Amino acid sequence: MTIVPQRTGQPDPAIQIARLERRFAREREARLAAEAIAESGILALYQQQERLRLVQAIATAANLGDDPAIAFGEALREVCAFTGWPVGHVCMFDDDDPSRLVSSGVWYGADEPHLAPFREASAHITFTSGVGLPGQVLAAKAGVWVEDVTLEPNFPRALAAGRSGLRGGFAFPALIGEEVGAVIEFFQRSAIPPDPELLDMINQIGAQLGRVVERYRNARRLRIHNAELTTLYAEAQGQKEAAEAANRAKSNFLAVTSHEVRTPLNAVLGLSEALKREPLTVAQHELNDGVLASGQMLLRLLDAVLDMSRIEANQATARLSDFDIRAKLDAIIAIWTPRAREMEVNLRLDTSRLDLDRIRQDEGRVEQTLVNLISNALKFTPADAEVRIVAASADKQLRLEVIDGGPGVPEADRERIFEAFEQTDSGRAVGGAGLGLSICVGNVRVLEGQICSDRTDDGRSRFWFSCPVGDAAPAENLPVAFAPVRGLRVLAAEDNAGNRRVLQVLLAPAAVELTLVENGLQAVEALRAGRFDLILMDANMPVMDGPTAVRQIRAENIAGVSAVHMLTANVFAEDIERYLAAGADGVLGKPIQLPQLFAVLAECHDADLGQRRIV
Repeated sequence: MTIVPQRTGQPDPAIQIARLERRFAREREARLAAEAIAESGILALYQQQERLRLVQAIATAANLGDDPAIAFGEALREVCAFTGWPVGHVCMFDDDDPSRLVSSGVWYGADEPHLAPFREASAHITFTSGVGLPGQVLAAKAGVWVEDVTLEPNFPRALAAGRSGLRGGFAFPALIGEEVGAVIEFFQRSAIPPDPELLDMINQIGAQLGRVVERYRNARRLRIHNAELTTLYAEAQGQKEAAEAANRAKSNFLAVTSHEVRTPLNAVLGLSEALKREPLTVAQHELNDGVLASGQMLLRLLDAVLDMSRIEANQATARLSDFDIRAKLDAIIAIWTPRAREMEVNLRLDTSRLDLDRIRQDEGRVEQTLVNLISNALKFTPADAEVRIVAASADKQLRLEVIDGGPGVPEADRERIFEAFEQTDSGRAVGGAGLGLSICVGNVRVLEGQICSDRTDDGRSRFWFSCPVGDAAPAENLPVAFAPVRGLRVLAAEDNAGNRRVLQVLLAPAAVELTLVENGLQAVEALRAGRFDLILMDANMPVMDGPTAVRQIRAENIAGVSAVHMLTANVFAEDIERYLAAGADGVLGKPIQLPQLFAVLAECHDADLGQRRIV
């Protein structure tokens, strides 16, 4: 018999307990789920913060200067700390072969002795595209994961990795735009399955590390460029010093040449001037005038040739003077006619289109240019032919043409022949150095004119030049005579006997009291012993040269107020500056120009008269 308990209205305790247990279970599940969610969120937040910290750390490392060892070393440390992978290594491109990756020598965590085999193998291997872990990254331009490098066929360092206890590996590129600049690889002691999330995240920092390589390349290019510039600068300095030495040698050569030519030319012109005062026959006067004209032409040509260095440096200026262009042309023809006759060539002057007489221009350059063209024309003109000089003028422009009977200049050579040392085949055949026309070009440039070669209507070869001319003073306004300065006491220091004779002859009409000495020391002693109104001092003399003597004269004040003028064949600008710095009042060049010499005599005479009136 079953006894059924009576219902009292109170709940069954067992049921309540079961309900409570179910509720507690649900609450535990909810709490655990909430805790899991919270833990997951905290972990995700932590991981995100760590990633941000890594990115910031890599960005900081990427800006640690131009040395990749420092920047990559810090980057390896940060990545290894973030990933937990113990070993990191950087491969960079060979500086001499940008197609090969080699070990940069930058490692992290590889100092332990058991890792030496892997370090050694990495140091002696190169990777090309697709070869090994770095080569695969180079080919893919993205990260590559190898679960176990000791079992990977495309891992040349597999044996060394096994001996060093390394198995897992991954690598990613440091990118410069889309170009791989370096490969960073990491290794683990155990085989690790691929972690796409880690690899994707690591790939994102590759662009930041690319800046390290970019700066390294820029710094290397800059070093190479600077080294090249340093080399070029050293070469340029050497060339500059060589050019300066050559220029000094040229200047010294020109100075010596000028002095050696002017000294005998001074005697030729001086004695010819003195000869004009002698009772000569008409024929003798004509011969002497020819000597004077030729000597003066030689002097002008010498001045022009010596001035070529200034022309080359664009520093030459025209030496303007007034002269009779018709008389000049006649004199040139007269001088060259005998040579033309020897060559059986007829030399003819045509001035039918010339409406100028006296002009103002650089006489020496006009003369030298025309003489060079005539000389060339005679070389190329065959016997029994004619060389015609045509002078014309219009609108204050002088044009001089030289028309010859030679073969002419081919069209292709017309520009080239005006350059120094350039010649046509026919030019080499007749000899010469190829300098005549280049000198003409320099002269015409100083004259502010033009020079050209073409053909006449009848096919003859023609060289011509033109230049502007100014108005000249009338001939009657020029000084034609020199007044005597009787009683003027002149001391002249000159070591050349021929030049002493020239001074005696030239100064004889002036009725001066001339005292001649042979060097600067004798001049100083003569001034200590007596008074002179004018001292003429040569520059190059034995015992004591002119500038030294002038300095001593000024230091002792033994010349008083008397003028001291250098009378020398050394008349370059730097020479004149040196003479004036020594204390000279002026400079007279050789060959002696009588107007200049007598002008100095007149000044000294006037000064002497003034002194006497004061006394």
